[in-house]
Amino acid sequence: MQEQKHLDPSAQHQREVQYMSVAADTGAKEELILPEQKDLAPLKVVALDLDGTTLREDKTFSPRLIKDIAVLQERGVTVAICSGRAPESVLTFSRQLKLDQYSGYCVCFNGGALINLKDITKDLFVSTLDATDLIDIEAQARLHGCAVHAYSTRRVLLTESNIKFTEMEIAASMQPFEKILFPDEVRPDEQVYKLIAVGESEHLEEMRCNLPADFHTRFNIARTHSNFLEFMQKGCSKGATLDQLCKLIGCSLENVVAFGDAENDIEMVRMSGVGVAVANAMDTLKAVTPYRTYNYMADGVAIYLEKLFGLPAGDAEA
Repeated sequence: MQEQKHLDPSAQHQREVQYMSVAADTGAKEELILPEQKDLAPLKVVALDLDGTTLREDKTFSPRLIKDIAVLQERGVTVAICSGRAPESVLTFSRQLKLDQYSGYCVCFNGGALINLKDITKDLFVSTLDATDLIDIEAQARLHGCAVHAYSTRRVLLTESNIKFTEMEIAASMQPFEKILFPDEVRPDEQVYKLIAVGESEHLEEMRCNLPADFHTRFNIARTHSNFLEFMQKGCSKGATLDQLCKLIGCSLENVVAFGDAENDIEMVRMSGVGVAVANAMDTLKAVTPYRTYNYMADGVAIYLEKLFGLPAGDAEA
């Protein structure tokens, strides 16, 4: 077992842009579909997915979105980043949006933890997998030529290999990482927020199609990237933990507008008062909501917020 520090910031950003960028589907239908204002409950929370929804290919937000989020926060709207990422990774992006200066929150690890961005060391809510879960999932991954990573509640990324998909996760994690041997070096008391099976796309699809029947009652399973298949505790999702945030601040999910693009956004988008799929979203996400906006490279989220909240229209960026 060997613990290593994370990459320096420059190397981290370079690898993240290299590995974690989501290509916008230029062939996807671009449309803007909003709800009828008369049917809406007051909107008090904006929930934002990052990769493939709000972050551009260089892993920055557009000035237009930054401006719109600032205006909303000044109006008293709570903004929450809802991501599969770790808090340490989210913090960099939250500062670009000044969420740490307001009452900004993050639903991290696809719902595994809820944090206030003013203190990312403290979990306000957690949902975890245990050591038995880790061992069982890793065994299935190995059967199909895949590997696993897991985010420990000790705030360490557990890895078992040095393949390129490990590099992808290290690039996004901003946490120390610990290489271990499965199952022998899994701590009996280990708790993790989520586990990711990684590998070639066709191997992950084969793994998913052949999982034991009880896995579907034990875990929430989501495809978040062509090379990632993620496992959370059954009932754990961005939507369920966003509901915990709403209870904390005294509102309900009908007061939320949420934006996403992938399978791990399905519950959040479906459960929110206004759940919006960007144009480049997976079909499985588009199936749960009628609301649409343009893709992330076309400032879809910013444009939608301007229309929905009556904000001054921003200037399109070249």
